[in-house]
Amino acid sequence: MQLRELLSIPGVAGTLGFLVGVAMIAATAWSKNRSIPADSTDGIVPMMVSVIGGMLVSSALMIAYVVVAREGFVYFGLALAGGFVIGLGVISIVLWRKSFRD
Repeated sequence: MQLRELLSIPGVAGTLGFLVGVAMIAATAWSKNRSIPADSTDGIVPMMVSVIGGMLVSSALMIAYVVVAREGFVYFGLALAGGFVIGLGVISIVLWRKSFRD
């Protein structure tokens, strides 16, 4: 089985897209830990880099997916967006709970 055929399978495309979406939001959540209340300017740069870098990487992956396996792109793109939104929801709940513990 060639790579093009493998990436055209809806389950593979969806799983790969979901993992990329979760990885994008995980990088942003990790960079949030670098921010401290006393000096937030030190934490804003890694967060900006992770957000912009994640958008650039996901855009490049989507363009590459269209070129390599156009048939699986819909599944990949929808799962990427879904993984990002689900990851964002989980991170929001974690941060919300953490704000009440302090």
